[in-house]
Amino acid sequence: MGINKCLIVGIVCVQLLVSCQVVRITENSNYKESSFTFGLNKTAVLVGDNNVVISEFTKTFNKKYKQKHDFVMQYDSLCASAFKQDNIFREVLLDESIKLISSDALISTEEQQKRVDSLFTNSSADYLIRITNYEIANSMQGNIGMPMAGGGGMIGSTQSESCIVKSHFQIYDVKSRKKVLDFESKGSAGVMLFAFEKALVGAMNNSIKNSAIYLKSGKVKF
Repeated sequence: MGINKCLIVGIVCVQLLVSCQVVRITENSNYKESSFTFGLNKTAVLVGDNNVVISEFTKTFNKKYKQKHDFVMQYDSLCASAFKQDNIFREVLLDESIKLISSDALISTEEQQKRVDSLFTNSSADYLIRITNYEIANSMQGNIGMPMAGGGGMIGSTQSESCIVKSHFQIYDVKSRKKVLDFESKGSAGVMLFAFEKALVGAMNNSIKNSAIYLKSGKVKF
């Protein structure tokens, strides 16, 4: 009887864990079909751009960062550190020039193409990690509730807000110049007691953490 109860409790716990899993990665290419491999024998160079869309948390963003470039450099440097700490790569060099172009094929003007060619030609790394299309957004959960008489607020409101940070990763094999992975990573963090900056930082860190989990496991939901 005791064993049966333990089994039932175990099954319920597993079901709860599965039901709590959330899609955190959007794949534009299939991880399982890619030639991407990670490990301490692999190195990478990481580049970004200034394409940051601030849909929400505008005041918080502008208070914390003087310009979009500052956010990009913080995100990219934290990302490079995380990939090394998680043993995805032995070394991740951060390219701070931020002069890449926006086209998916990494091809545009002659000057830009020379810049791109140099990244592949002059790099001894195994992979080129390109991060673009950073986005700061939000999501609302729960019910708004009913308005109180006389404009005194809301009754029964259970609504809460979360900060969302998204970014687009493209990973190229330097030797072949072929794209091996293409995905978007989303991180979120709830706003507690009007701590908007803490939520922004938490969402950014979770976006980076989720990208690292994906690179090691190929999981999109966890």
